[in-house]
Parts: sequence; C-alpha cells; structure tokens
Amino acid sequence: MTKLRDLEEKVLVSDKYSYSSVTYQLQRGEGWEAHKRSLFRRPDAVTVLPYDGERNKVLLIRQFRLGAHMNDHSLSLLEACAGTLDPGEDPEACMRREAMEEMGLEIGDARLLFEAFVSPAATTEKLHFFVAPYAPAQRVAAGGGLEEEGEDIEVIEADFSETLAQAGKGEIRDAKTLTLLYWLHASGLMAR
Repeated sequence: MTKLRDLEEKVLVSDKYSYSSVTYQLQRGEGWEAHKRSLFRRPDAVTVLPYDGERNKVLLIRQFRLGAHMNDHSLSLLEACAGTLDPGEDPEACMRREAMEEMGLEIGDARLLFEAFVSPAATTEKLHFFVAPYAPAQRVAAGGGLEEEGEDIEVIEADFSETLAQAGKGEIRDAKTLTLLYWLHASGLMAR
C-alpha cells in the first residue's frame, strides 16, 4: 500500500477552475520519493447517450473544442452530451439539465452506468456516465446550448450502426463518447 506525506498545493491560477503546482512524497520500499506535479481542479461532470432501440438511432452533438483544436486542429468533435455539475448538484439532475440545454431533449428513464476519472494524473474531474432511451416526441426544444456560455451546438440524430462504423475508423475521437457507444453496443439494447 502506497503511503503519502508532505502534500502541499500552491494555486497558480484561480479562475473558473484552478491550476496548481503540487508537491508530495510517496513511500517507495523503505524510503520516500519526492514528486512535483501540475493539477487542474475541475468539478465532476456528467455525460449521457440517448438511444432509440426501435429506430436504431442515437443523439449526439457536434461543437468546437479548444483542447482538440490546440492538439491537432480539429474544428469540432462529434460527441455525447456532457456538462459540469453546479456546486451541490445531483449528477442525474445535471444530466437532465444538460440534455435539455444541448439537445432539447426531455429525458425520461435514465441509467447511471458508472463513474470514472477523466485523466487522474492531471485533473480531479470524475465523470458520471448515463444512457437513456428516447423517442422523437421527447425532443421538445431546439437545444443548441446556452448562448451566454458561448455554446453553438449542433444536434445530430445518427444511425447507431453507422456511428459505430465511424468509431471503428477513428472518426470519433472523444473518449466519453467512444465509451458510451461501445457500452451500448455490448448491452444488446440496439439492433445489430
């Protein structure tokens, strides 16, 4: 069992989220080893993949993502709906809010699959993964995100088989989306 001591965090930037320099020591065998790391503190978040098993459809979104652009100049990513929890907010309530804001979708039943850390070496963010069945009548608004948050989101109803083929060709590059697509594929909830 690893032991930790002398943990110190120095906040370098505190804006919407914070960025820190962290030092600590980990016990290695009989001795202690010093470490220095950068840490990005983000609140937990949710992601949801709505699916229509009868019509073999999923609802996805496409939007500009700065991190992806700065890495390989992708202008937008095809991805599952997602969003950050407000302080004290329940993950399911956040998922429902984000589905309405981004996709104009009123979620009925939903299933929490699991929670997972996004990039545990560098960020505190934990993601709550949901799937939810939907029918066309549940699209009660346009979606598209919140203008005051600078969101410009395209809602895409996609054929599940075609989306899986895109994933297999490396055309879908968002980890949360790939996780949900392959979970849905393995679940037996969609036509094969």
